[in-house]
Amino acid sequence: MGDDPTDKLLHEIASKHGVALDREDPILIVQTLHMRLLAESRSAHQAMLEDYRTTLEALLDRWGTETKTKAERIVTATLTASTETMKAEMATHTTDVARAIRKDVTAVLEQTETRMRRATALGYLNLLAALVTFLAAVVVYWTVRP
Repeated sequence: MGDDPTDKLLHEIASKHGVALDREDPILIVQTLHMRLLAESRSAHQAMLEDYRTTLEALLDRWGTETKTKAERIVTATLTASTETMKAEMATHTTDVARAIRKDVTAVLEQTETRMRRATALGYLNLLAALVTFLAAVVVYWTVRP
């Protein structure tokens, strides 16, 4: 007995059931049909599995593409929103800084204007004092002069 499955089957039946069958026994037709049906079923299942694998790969590729597209849209929307937020914040801060600078410059200008008024007033007082001194000198000159 070689590697023939029929020989192995005949040997197994003889050892288990004590019945000797030969190769021409009609019951072996059923076994041959059974083996043929199993082989056809195996090849059909293999074809179905291959088709299923192909379908799954296509679905995974499509899912990957859709996921990538959605992720890109989300990233783009997020970047756009954060850019808009940054622009708004920069505008707010720029306005605040300009307001603070304007306030400081206005305060310095007011302080300078106040000092200029004092200096002008002091200049007029000095001019008045010089005039009074000059008049006093003229009066003294006229009184002392013979």
